[in-house]
Amino acid sequence: MRRCQASRTAAALLVAAATLTAAGQAIAEPKSRSVSYYYDGVYQTARPVARSLDPALLVRKISGKRREAANVDENDQVRLPSTWWQPRLGFRPVTVEQMLKGPGGHGGPAPGRWKVVKAKTQGVSPGFQIKDSEGTRFAIKFDPPGFPEMATGADVVTSYLYWAAGYNVPENVIVSFRRDDLEIGPGATYEDPVHGKQPITPEFLDRLLARVSRRPDSSFRAVASRFLPGKPLGEWKYSGRRRDDPEDLIPHELRRELRGLWTINSWVHHDDCSARNTLDMWVTEGGRSFVRHHLIDFSGCLGAASIDKHSYRSGTETLLDYGVAARSLVTLGLRPSRWESVVDPDLPSVGFIESKAFDPVGWRPFLPNPAFDERTRGDIRWGARIVAAFTDEHIRAAVMQGRYSDPRAVDYLVKTLVERRDKIAGRWLSAPGPSAKAIR
Repeated sequence: MRRCQASRTAAALLVAAATLTAAGQAIAEPKSRSVSYYYDGVYQTARPVARSLDPALLVRKISGKRREAANVDENDQVRLPSTWWQPRLGFRPVTVEQMLKGPGGHGGPAPGRWKVVKAKTQGVSPGFQIKDSEGTRFAIKFDPPGFPEMATGADVVTSYLYWAAGYNVPENVIVSFRRDDLEIGPGATYEDPVHGKQPITPEFLDRLLARVSRRPDSSFRAVASRFLPGKPLGEWKYSGRRRDDPEDLIPHELRRELRGLWTINSWVHHDDCSARNTLDMWVTEGGRSFVRHHLIDFSGCLGAASIDKHSYRSGTETLLDYGVAARSLVTLGLRPSRWESVVDPDLPSVGFIESKAFDPVGWRPFLPNPAFDERTRGDIRWGARIVAAFTDEHIRAAVMQGRYSDPRAVDYLVKTLVERRDKIAGRWLSAPGPSAKAIR
């Protein structure tokens, strides 16, 4: 215990020293970088095999002496100030009104025509970037075919929930527009996979919008995500450190706010929690420049899996789950999985998320996550404290921002999130802690 406390104190002193140094002198701007989603996916999928052969991890598992978070104070809470997370619900009062203003409070694009400055053509759902009449930049994203309102609603709803939970997120709002509201900005381009960078023409824009579902009144529904302030530096990882950031001294897998994020992700069913849904920004505030770490793109939350609805297996198995494969081999596939008993709400604007079979102990992301793999009971309870602080009013207010046209979708999502919240609180805040095996 003393050794653990000493390591915590040493880590805290390093963070404090880095903060003081940064406040007294300018630090060099880190270089922008990009994390390959395919490489990261293969690496994270194979990583459990390497972990099973790690002698140090094996010793910790047998002895029960798991590594605790390194950036906590004497009260076992995240040491502040932090460029990753701020104490909000669960630690400080946050009203519904404050939550709805939290991510920015600016609203969507200003009235007037939008200038399309860049387009995305690859993938199931197209999208583009615009500048509004005031020159503010937004990313415009649409729902996948066959699931109107699902991904856009999830993106907006969960952005409010994550902000209230303390994380840095972009401001996302539902917007409606018509083709006549768009014009092509000077030098606007898109990337063609064969011919490279190409200019956006009216004909190209028409073809792009032809792939998007229209409402009965011929308008388009989308989510407008306001560009974050500062300069983008690329994704951050759930393990290691950013070597060119002198303030990034704690390995990410040892950060309480990332390990405890597992609990919050399990609540909102955010199973696509990998590096590609993160973003570092180089910002200047109060006379100093630093890296701020964000969570972005929540179109894979709630019942949405970005380009489709969540599968019934989601949350119960990783992409290549060695444990599940071994059990199936031993039982010859005769042992039913808990996902086989789920009931689909059959609401296209919701997708698939439920609460009856939801397991607050065994929930798993789509890909293994190195920070989540290191979580301890203290990390999980920290996240559960945040989840439990969301009132029914907070949840309903956030869901209403999804602007669902079907009131059944609103009621179902509110009910499901409330029931999942109660399961998490009941399991982690009132019941005895699970064994190390259960946490794994």
